[in-house]
Amino acid sequence: MQKIIEINHVGKVIENDRQRNIILKDICFSLEEGTVTAIVGKSGCGKSTLLSIISGIDAPTSGSVKLLGKDFYKMNTAGQEQFRNENIGILFQNYHLIPELTCEENIRMPLCFSKKSKTKEKKLDQWIQGVGLAQKKKLFPNQMSGGEQQRTAIVRAIVNNPQMLFADEPTGALDSKTGDSIIKFLLQYAHNANKTILLVTHDKDIAAQCDRVIEMADGRIVSA
Repeated sequence: MQKIIEINHVGKVIENDRQRNIILKDICFSLEEGTVTAIVGKSGCGKSTLLSIISGIDAPTSGSVKLLGKDFYKMNTAGQEQFRNENIGILFQNYHLIPELTCEENIRMPLCFSKKSKTKEKKLDQWIQGVGLAQKKKLFPNQMSGGEQQRTAIVRAIVNNPQMLFADEPTGALDSKTGDSIIKFLLQYAHNANKTILLVTHDKDIAAQCDRVIEMADGRIVSA
């Protein structure tokens, strides 16, 4: 299988006048297409920082991040933005839905900024049906439950058909039943569509369902 993500000796250091904090130390691993990988570890171990770096949100201090064979942080700003819009989906724990837009309008919003071919209506309807939102399309975020908002955010993250999806605690604010259904959907999506998903979770049961688990401690990978 093709390597979609290649992380080579990534480090992150935050310095100020008083101290130097080493957040990540010599992180190396690669991920193949069609797989779902969980990053686990105690709070403060660097999980979310690593995810932010790999997803193109926060640059590393050292090392390289290759996505689809391209060194992301050697691209210029315009190149990074275009690459991110076309190839990366991001799923946040707190949903980040626009309150003035309906469920369906939130889902369709990324299509307004994409140069890729538009998602076919049949596929979009299948995803909406697949996460149980067929009867919720006209509701606003404040009219939906937390689980329904997270499902909306999931379809919004994949509507552009990105090759990679990054999720930070995607089930952290949900009950176990809803969280389990969301992970099952993500696994099915990755395997059927041959996509690569990397998620951060504190839930061992969720991690156990993934294809691979990477464990971190004190800014390092201790098991992969």
